[in-house]
Amino acid sequence: MELIDVIDLSGRVIATAPRERIYREKLPHRIVHVMLERAGTVFLQRRSQHVTYLPGYLCTSAGGHVDAGEAPLDAALRELEEELGVPGPLEAVAEFVFDDGHHRRIFLYRSRSEAPLRFAEREVEGGLFCETARLASLREHPCHPQLWPCLEQLYPEALGAGPPVSGSTKA
Repeated sequence: MELIDVIDLSGRVIATAPRERIYREKLPHRIVHVMLERAGTVFLQRRSQHVTYLPGYLCTSAGGHVDAGEAPLDAALRELEEELGVPGPLEAVAEFVFDDGHHRRIFLYRSRSEAPLRFAEREVEGGLFCETARLASLREHPCHPQLWPCLEQLYPEALGAGPPVSGSTKA
């Protein structure tokens, strides 16, 4: 059973709960995302068809939950190694709240590794290296909802006005 720390709205750990309960009750918790950069490009992961949440969607290079008792940096290093086979180091970029009716505190990191990628079977289908200047062109692809806020933190100039708001129409 995967245990995750529950946090208050200021980010302080106040309890621990199983992952299923975190999502069933929409308990606030912490998430890490890592963006892997190489020579003016950023790697975007394509989630495996075997995952239950958003299979086949584009996402950050690596990411996941901060386990109970785990520091966000340790979680980010773990996820990067597990999902892409890439070791650290990591640079902290931002900490922000993502709330779509379920409060999550996002810890965003950057990796600038040239290590070969080794995808986690059943978690990662592959992905693509995208020039940062072309990131906005990905708006038409199915993307994990936390991808755009992470990209806005790192590459606001490349995204212009940002992604369309959910439920809005394009002119």
